Amino acid sequence: MLRGVHLIRLRFQPVVHNFPILMSTLAQDRQFLEAGIPELQDYLLSKELYATLPGPFTLPRLTLGGLLLARQRLGPQADSLAAQMNEIRSKWQAAWDAKVQHEVRARSDLWKNYLIDYRESPKSYRDEYPQQVRYRAMLTLLGEEPSDFDEMVKAVFIPGDFVWEKECAERFPRDTFWFLFGKLK
Repeated sequence: MLRGVHLIRLRFQPVVHNFPILMSTLAQDRQFLEAGIPELQDYLLSKELYATLPGPFTLPRLTLGGLLLARQRLGPQADSLAAQMNEIRSKWQAAWDAKVQHEVRARSDLWKNYLIDYRESPKSYRDEYPQQVRYRAMLTLLGEEPSDFDEMVKAVFIPGDFVWEKECAERFPRDTFWFLFGKLK
């Protein structure tokens, strides 16, 4: 009986990750892409979802969603790196697709957990939205269709300014990435 109570209490604790959850700067995004692209083929062929990159310990773990988000945030600054990534993706498309499926499940769970926490205690979690919404952005970049949770977000969403650096806003079309242009009540 205590075990069941303990599990319920844990459900509403903040999600703990073994990678940084704060949004990176554009310079860190570039560093991440530069470290991640050379590792991409080995990563695609591995069983790992979150791979450790060589280099500074501050780099996030390598995932396809992370690479796609960094590329999107950098825009044209990442064109040469994006070309390398696309070449590897084309060569290993089946492995890429399998990783995407695995990551979509994981990112969906992380996004869902944040929204559950928010629903239980809006004041405690609303300030985390700019960091946590990156999971939703990654899901979009991974090709995932809008989720059931979008209706919950829309019910408490206040349209407004772009949540990250202003220079990134034009790289995220408002009609697709509406959830990046505002905050939660």
